[in-house]
Amino acid sequence: MKINNNSINDKEINKNDTPNALISSDDLLKFFNLERDNVQKFSITHKKDGVYVSITLNQTYCQCPVCGNMTNRVKDYKDKKITHSILTITSCYIIYHARRYQCTHCKKSFYENNPFTFGGRLSVVTVSNVLKDLKSPNATFTDVARRYGISITTAISLFDRHVHISRRQLPECLALDEVYAFKSHDSDYVCVIVDYLDKKIIDVLPSRHKNVLINYFMLIPREEREKVKYISFDMWNTYRIVTKHVFPNAVCITDHFHVIQELNRRVDKVRIRIQNRYKKIKETLKQKEKDKTITKEERLELEEASRYYYVLKKFNWLLFSTNNKIFDDNNEKKLNHVLNRYCNYSDLFTYMLSIDEELETASNLKDQVVYFYDHCNHDNAKKKLEEIIIDFRSCPVEEMAPFANTLTNWKNEIINSFIIVDDRSKRKMNTAIVENRNKTIKLIKHASNGYLNWERFRNRILYTLNDDTTYYFTCIRKDRN
Repeated sequence: MKINNNSINDKEINKNDTPNALISSDDLLKFFNLERDNVQKFSITHKKDGVYVSITLNQTYCQCPVCGNMTNRVKDYKDKKITHSILTITSCYIIYHARRYQCTHCKKSFYENNPFTFGGRLSVVTVSNVLKDLKSPNATFTDVARRYGISITTAISLFDRHVHISRRQLPECLALDEVYAFKSHDSDYVCVIVDYLDKKIIDVLPSRHKNVLINYFMLIPREEREKVKYISFDMWNTYRIVTKHVFPNAVCITDHFHVIQELNRRVDKVRIRIQNRYKKIKETLKQKEKDKTITKEERLELEEASRYYYVLKKFNWLLFSTNNKIFDDNNEKKLNHVLNRYCNYSDLFTYMLSIDEELETASNLKDQVVYFYDHCNHDNAKKKLEEIIIDFRSCPVEEMAPFANTLTNWKNEIINSFIIVDDRSKRKMNTAIVENRNKTIKLIKHASNGYLNWERFRNRILYTLNDDTTYYFTCIRKDRN
């Protein structure tokens, strides 16, 4: 690489650099967004704390910002040190020999145009690199600041000054959900609003409380709110109240995932109750065995209780698995030393249900609801759902019977979940896309050990999760003192 430490004219840097040179002089100037014709002097010096690049631009005619007169009279020069992150293996600084002109008409002095910075001590490239790296959800201000040789406060300040994401237009299909990500004085949850079809985040709010949601949506013009046709959410009643209040033409939809999730919790309560019953029997008989007062019949009962407890504890996930392949009777059977028999997962599941009739009843009701979601459509969903509600009401299992009230309370929203909202892909609405975005939001929070500034956290979410969002090259607000 042929670079001499003075000027950048033909005598100092040879135009005919050999083809074997690693970097030509013209290529090197491109690192600083410069052309050969714009540079008067250019030199590089290596020091202990990094690489120093001294640059002086060519003298030109400039327009006075006060009176508009053109002048090329130079008053003086001032050296400006600019952090330039073009190199990753070491720090790089530009020593810019800034020229100050004086107007021949009004005698005012002013600096020539600075092609390196936005007006501060960081180059345009450094600002751009910092903001591009912060597009990644697992990037932190600390990591980015260390990478580009700036302070953490400076990295945060750059983000606050150059990134501000506005709310997107409300779509036809809206999905609402909350995530535990930001703790404010009145809420621990962030409300996430997502365009279901476009998969973009519309906005995020610092609370899911009813008054916060209503105040937010009521500030949006009614004409825009009337365009919303479908809104999907979980079984949080506030969302239904807000939807009916602010979206006059919207159909409420309850996500089937949350219905099944609530049902699974009830089935698991049945399993835990039965499991604890056998646990108590097991502990009582174990004590008798320890005291050597156990009878032969009680020993057999202990062995049976131990097997039941083992299956209910270790293979509880079989009650909620949706993978039909593992329930194939033809799957290979392996020796289970606790049960002292060869069995596969299908055998274990059958054995588990045979332990107690209430558990079998609860599992059958759960399968009935799963079948309902897998095989019904909007035309026959109402009739089938009413039959399921009757079955739950007549169920003798104490944990399962109250679920009939849940299905009745959300009956219309459950039926609406079978509506096809996209004719091209035959898609029905759910909140899966919001759950996916919530994972990324949690990653942003955990990577940074939490945020205290809501506006910064909101902008970081929208900037990171929406791939079409970008930053402003000019500052959008002044530095905070």
